Amino acid sequence: MEEQLNLLIQENDELKKKVESLEEENRCLWDMLDELKESEKSIGTTLKKALEEHLEEEYFKSLKTVGDA
Repeated sequence: MEEQLNLLIQENDELKKKVESLEEENRCLWDMLDELKESEKSIGTTLKKALEEHLEEEYFKSLKTVGDA
């Protein structure tokens, strides 16, 4: 009986370590997801700004002057 109890205690301790390891891995993965989302936002913002600048530049190129400036 005592041997079974010791085996169960040992198994429980091993499972606790495994759970702690998985919790740490889970935290790391969530952090990675957050970093990816921030990176995508940054890229999206940069791309949007570049596109707006390009469109503005093309618009001004297409304007024809009226009279002497």
